[in-house]
Parts: sequence; C-alpha cells; structure tokens
Amino acid sequence: MLGLLYKDFYTAKKELMLTGFMALVFLLYNLVIGQKEMLGPSIGVLVSVGSMVPTYSIHYDKVNGWNKFVCASPISRTQVVLSKYISGMFSVVLMNLLIVVNNWAAGSPLPVWSYPLFLCLTWFIQAVMIPVCLKLGQNMVVVVFMLMVFLPIAILFGLNRLGIWTDAGIQSAFDFLQQNTMVLVTVGSIVAVALYILSFFLTLYFYKKMDF
Repeated sequence: MLGLLYKDFYTAKKELMLTGFMALVFLLYNLVIGQKEMLGPSIGVLVSVGSMVPTYSIHYDKVNGWNKFVCASPISRTQVVLSKYISGMFSVVLMNLLIVVNNWAAGSPLPVWSYPLFLCLTWFIQAVMIPVCLKLGQNMVVVVFMLMVFLPIAILFGLNRLGIWTDAGIQSAFDFLQQNTMVLVTVGSIVAVALYILSFFLTLYFYKKMDF
C-alpha cells in the first residue's frame, strides 16, 4: 500500500508542486498585504486542487498503461482503488490545513466553525470526482467540477435578481449557520463520510468491471 501511495503522489508531483507554489503565493500575499478579499480566491484554489489530486493519478494510470500492469500483478484491484482514496484523504487534510494558515495570515476573518465545513465540502467534491474520472475521464472531471461550482452560484444569482433570494435572506442563512454550527458540522461530517464510502465502492465496482 505504501508503494501505491508513493506512486500516486509521485505521478502527481508536478500538480502538487504547482499547488504548493500557488498556496505559498497566496499565503505570502495575505501575510504582507493582509487583504481579506484575497482569502476567497485562495480558499477556492485550495479546495479545488484538494478535490482533484486523486484524479491526476487516475488519469496518468490510464495514459501510461499502469492499470494493465498492476492488474496483472499480485496487487488486488481493491488495494489500487483504496490507495486513491487514502491519498485523497491526505490531500484533503493538507489543503484544509493550508486554508487555516491562509485565514490566520489574513487576520482570521473566517470563524473557526467554517474549517470543518470546508473539510466536508472538499471530501464531498472528491467523492464525486474520483468515480467520474475513472469512468468518464479527466475532461469530464473538469466539466462536472465546473457545474458543481458555477451552477449553484448561477441559481442563487438568478434568485437574487428575481428578488426571491434577497440580502436579508442571505443574512438569515448566515445567522442560521452560526446558531446551529455543531448540528450542521455533525450532519455534514456524517454525510461526507457516508458519501466517501459509497464513492469508494462505486469506484471499486467500475474498476473491477474494466478490462485493461
């Protein structure tokens, strides 16, 4: 398993180095300038990249013929899929630690209760991205990710323009989050873990059915 994890991170080293560089740029900017406006973009980058790390490895496994080799070896397909999810969990934790550091560098404008919400969000996106990448390819990962990000924003923007989702409604939603933090974090964590487990078995099902 350690060998599989090493291989997964090694094949994605270029993307990880680029991510680390971008995170460092945002961190230094927040430390030097201290503008809260830059916190949103930096969190967006960290969440998106944290969600994509396992898909890089899956894509490279398809391109360089690794799947054909590993499926002919004594390593089980379950171990191969499990390695993707373990590396995914490591990447999620790492990216969310960087979110904490960036928030601190910007003067901590985000409340502490937002950290587990970002963690659950990253896990949720990753649970969707991994089986999509294996079954449909890396190009569809980008399409699905863009839909997951921009479709809700477009819907909320449209509702706001129609006067249905008003500024008062946004404030009420934020107040609701603050007042029910523990309940929402607990429910969100349970849902995220459940989806991650379901995602693993779905990906495993796809992988076992594939003929390399």
